[in-house]
Amino acid sequence: MSLRHRIEVGRYTSGKDEGGDPTPKQWERVAILWASVEGLRGSHYFQAQQTVNQSDHRIIVRYRGEITQGMIVKHDGRELTIQSVLDEDGRRRRLTLICREVAPA
Repeated sequence: MSLRHRIEVGRYTSGKDEGGDPTPKQWERVAILWASVEGLRGSHYFQAQQTVNQSDHRIIVRYRGEITQGMIVKHDGRELTIQSVLDEDGRRRRLTLICREVAPA
């Protein structure tokens, strides 16, 4: 497996200004990583849907403890919401991110 795609992982955050009014959502980057990004189809798509409804991408990265479910992956002009974070072998070497493509915020 080749980690040949550059991705950005983060989240959108919002806050309040001095007057207590909500501020527009801001992108907060958590990490920029090398990854393997695959579209799910056929048997992989079927297996992923058994775990997470409507997942359509699988991304594999080196282990990072700060990556959690609900974060956003930006790749190639698209945004993917992380539906599930799996450390499949339990050795903290690689993470498998099961994602669903969403429209940019």
